Amino acid sequence: MDRRSSGFLVINAVLFALALAGCVGKSSNNPGNLAIQSVSLTPATTLSLDLAATQTFTATAQNSLGQAVLTTIHFASSNNASLTIANNGLACAGSWDSLVVPVVCTPGVAGVAVVTATAGGVSSPPTTVYVHQHIDSIAVNPVGTPATDCFSLGDPNPQKRTWMYQATAFSNGSDITNSVGPINWTAVPANVLTTVTAGLQSNQVQATAKDPGITRLFASASGVTSSPLSYTTCLVSYIRLQIQSGSGNSVTLAAGGAKTIVATAVDTLNNIVSKPPLTWITSNPEVATVTNGAVSAKQNASAAVISASCTPPTCNIGVLPGLPIYASTGPIPNLETPGFGVITVNVTNAKPPAFTAWTATTGCGTAFNCTSAMFSVTAGNTPIASTVGLSRTPNSMQFIPAGTRVYLGSDQGLMFVDVGTSSTVGTVSSASSPCNLILCGKVLAISQDGNRVAVSDTVTHDQVYIYDNAHPTSAAVDLLIPNATAAAFSPDGMKLFILSASGKLFVDSTLDAVTSVPISASATDVAFSADGSFVYVAGDPGASISGYSTCSLPGIPTSNIGNGPTSAPPVRIFPSPAVQADGPALITVDNEPPTDPPNPNLNMPSLVQNLVALEPPNIEILKAQFTQNPTTDPTKLTCNPPVAETPSVPFISKISSFDLGQGDFTPVYMQVVGSSQAIVLAQNVPAVLVFDIAGGTTTPIPLVNNGVPLAASSSPDGSQVFVAACEEFQDNDVTKPCLVGSVHIVNPHNGGDIQQVPFVNRNTNDSMCSNLDLSQPPCLPNLIAVKPL
Repeated sequence: MDRRSSGFLVINAVLFALALAGCVGKSSNNPGNLAIQSVSLTPATTLSLDLAATQTFTATAQNSLGQAVLTTIHFASSNNASLTIANNGLACAGSWDSLVVPVVCTPGVAGVAVVTATAGGVSSPPTTVYVHQHIDSIAVNPVGTPATDCFSLGDPNPQKRTWMYQATAFSNGSDITNSVGPINWTAVPANVLTTVTAGLQSNQVQATAKDPGITRLFASASGVTSSPLSYTTCLVSYIRLQIQSGSGNSVTLAAGGAKTIVATAVDTLNNIVSKPPLTWITSNPEVATVTNGAVSAKQNASAAVISASCTPPTCNIGVLPGLPIYASTGPIPNLETPGFGVITVNVTNAKPPAFTAWTATTGCGTAFNCTSAMFSVTAGNTPIASTVGLSRTPNSMQFIPAGTRVYLGSDQGLMFVDVGTSSTVGTVSSASSPCNLILCGKVLAISQDGNRVAVSDTVTHDQVYIYDNAHPTSAAVDLLIPNATAAAFSPDGMKLFILSASGKLFVDSTLDAVTSVPISASATDVAFSADGSFVYVAGDPGASISGYSTCSLPGIPTSNIGNGPTSAPPVRIFPSPAVQADGPALITVDNEPPTDPPNPNLNMPSLVQNLVALEPPNIEILKAQFTQNPTTDPTKLTCNPPVAETPSVPFISKISSFDLGQGDFTPVYMQVVGSSQAIVLAQNVPAVLVFDIAGGTTTPIPLVNNGVPLAASSSPDGSQVFVAACEEFQDNDVTKPCLVGSVHIVNPHNGGDIQQVPFVNRNTNDSMCSNLDLSQPPCLPNLIAVKPL
């Protein structure tokens, strides 16, 4: 053979291959990248196996591009006396009868084996397997004895916030801990503590206090879990608020202004908790909002009460039933100035903003194929800016506090409109039935965050549905509550109080089971106190107002915290944002008798809040006085409800009563504006009644065309009242259908009834309803709600 010729052919072949590779490389992966670069083994964590137990291992080979490579993988054990692994990756804590077709696993000896998977000369990271006798039980104990019953986040010595625990594994009464390998640690519920195992013995854990609460610490190995060991990060005992760079418990802000409120949380060991996970509360998010103590004033010249609470599940975690702690007035450790339970924010605005109301009609009723219009109304030359069509007949409407969405209740299912971003109506379900899916009924209440909506169905099933917009695909909560007439979410969002005309007050909680307490069947309204610690119930019993604690479960002796007489059965109750601390009170601690003189470290003034009650023909001004008790014993994990009645001071006392001068009437609408005015509209009274709370006088503002109010809604500052009114009844009889109506925009401060806005649509004979017999009376506005700014 001619070697030159042969060499020439080899060179050409190589050059051709290189050229071909270069050409292919432009559109395909380089063959070199197909080589195995890594092998992953699953499970990759340390394992603990009983003798004769089996475990399946799998492995994947990957190239440099992260792509799986199909190839033969070999499994290996470093200790075949304790663990053998068949060719298919099935491991035996002992020895297999066959590595090719494994069937029988014979126990081996206790020991440690390292498993690896290899492909193409590349090995996986190892997995360590501890083989041991069967674990009968695991015990968890502290290493030493903690000095206190709880671990305080405020302890100046960081080492006192941390403790060591260890687990001991037993088999037939013998300690086999050393053979089971690392112990797995979990705490339920979470966030009460943090755990560290690095650098410790395999059966030990270091636990450090994280958030106030009670948790259960568990150790587990080889499918066996220990009995729980209770661990407590000292609970918050009380909270005090102060205005940053200010004094007292009230502050005035211009619209758009801001202020910071500082919260001091003290735990049951009397240590100040650093960065407590508090829930911040505003009584009126349309006037002032608060986030982590930062208060922002909105555009409404009115007032709001700011407070804070330690509310589960983020604070005082794991206490069942849930144990919220509400801010209270009293001393702060190591400070001469006191703290407060609430801070009143008064907002001023030199120029009232322009408000928009949305109005709808119930006129379609149950008529087949009838749809109705819903439209916006704003004072000006073009008062109607937006109109949407409703496929279901509404029976109620209410905005969420943020003002971005309005919910409309309906016997055909709950609807909503995202105003400003949508021109269509949404439904919580596109189905037409059943009611527990589409949520039939009237909107009773909306939570402050705007996520939860309580709907009362008294037509089809006598139930209350709670829709959660934060989890729209989840089924609504379905409560068997008959004849629900009123409801209120607690400001911290933990509970929902629901009045039933059957004579019960129901309480739904995000943590606890639904419960109830008997009340007067004449009860008419519910509203929360300034700090959210209890709810006022109007008309319970009869001509009086009662209070029920938020933190306790109704039905136990501490649930009803007293009642006060009124002149007549109240139909509405409005807590005023005017709140003050009023002198020292005797303090009880954990339901023990009061000390006299009071304990100087716990002595707190009682909180005083004014109330405005509507009792036709009167408005009544009342005063509620109550005191919060701190939780001081970390071993007594029970609710300390407000003390609403001392030996000398009743829970509610009457200040004054005023006749509105209209005779007995049926109210259409009432709203208290700050602490200065009440807006009232009544059936067949063609006026907006403005009641001056301080002066006790009533000013009627006539409606143009003698409009008779059908529905109304006021801006939070009281500068504009939108009234859906009828201006002409059939045969001039108010009991017959309305023939002409419009939305009246009333400025109580300047100008009176400044504008009347009718609905105009020639195709429907100026009726808000479509597909309705034109011979029928027109559908006119009779539902209305002002959009929050």
